[in-house]
Amino acid sequence: MKEHWIKKRWFIFLLFLVLAFLVVYLQPIFFPRQVQTIRPQDSQAIVEGGNTTLQAEPIAAAGFAKLIGKPEKELEKQYGKPTESYDSGYGFTIKHYQSDDPGYLEASIKDGKIAAVKTTGIDGEPIAPFQLNMSMGDLAEITMLYPNFTIVNDDKAVEIELMEEDLNYRPLVTFDNGTYSILFFNAESKLIGVMYLTTEMLLKLAPYNLVQGTPPKMEATVSEDQWEPIDQAKEKQGYQLFNLLREQDQLERYDTTFTLQGQSRDFLSRFLKKPANYLEENRYENFRKVTEDASNAVFMLSGQEFSEVARAVEVPDIDGFFETPCYDPTFQILSWYSDPFMHNRFMKKDPQAMAIGILAQNMVILFEDVKATKDSD
Repeated sequence: MKEHWIKKRWFIFLLFLVLAFLVVYLQPIFFPRQVQTIRPQDSQAIVEGGNTTLQAEPIAAAGFAKLIGKPEKELEKQYGKPTESYDSGYGFTIKHYQSDDPGYLEASIKDGKIAAVKTTGIDGEPIAPFQLNMSMGDLAEITMLYPNFTIVNDDKAVEIELMEEDLNYRPLVTFDNGTYSILFFNAESKLIGVMYLTTEMLLKLAPYNLVQGTPPKMEATVSEDQWEPIDQAKEKQGYQLFNLLREQDQLERYDTTFTLQGQSRDFLSRFLKKPANYLEENRYENFRKVTEDASNAVFMLSGQEFSEVARAVEVPDIDGFFETPCYDPTFQILSWYSDPFMHNRFMKKDPQAMAIGILAQNMVILFEDVKATKDSD
């Protein structure tokens, strides 16, 4: 009898021991710990015309921020005539300027006025109060970051919201003259570039989440047979910018080949001719909404979708990605470089060739190991 009682106690002990283990190991599955996200204090910016009113004061306009909305001659007074100029296809002209710094300076000119200024590698007074390679901690000493903005454009209110990644890598700052700047931070939280822009340009580029309202759309101002020289100018510009950013990362410059350039255009042509051949029904509907309905969203091919198009173009070993819409290549490239996941795709140390294919608002980037190239330029 005593032996039976001991066995019973031993069985009960083992049962509770097993239950204890189950509670410890299954708790994270059935009751996952909720991670708290620390975000800056919510605030709203109200913009109407040239006046900006924030719950917190906007920072004083300085440097390029003072030039936004001014005649383009104001930029020429400081940097001379543009070294290159071409139509964007969307109602503004893209102009490049020579900077004293070994950096990149580009402006978007609309109706003779400065709608945007884009820079990387430029430091000092032109981008004050910001500094190249400043950290997010340094930025916090200049201004608080606000995730919510209500912008009034042409008497229509538009609400936008910055997600956590936006706040960490692409925060939006407003100035007391009603202009804005998008700051581009890399994966190490160092400032690599700044884009200054008008309210209209901000809403048309739509870099942030749309909460409410109908922002103005970026509409093409050229016919289909006029895109080729525009696309080629943008491809050349993008290639130059990529190599400048590679140099800033102390990496070898990208090579390119005629073959790879042709393949990038074939990729776009093949996919855009019959996108339904490469996309599932729901994915095709997403693509259609972005391209045909001009929704406030972007579309990227998944890795599998990209591989299927690459095989169709007979370049199955090519790496790369496709995104639409890409109205402004410089803005788009700086955005990619401030995306930790995308930035890693440009950090390969081994020599590579790269080609950019652009067709209106559609953009594809192809990479190829140099050892596999044959006809380098």
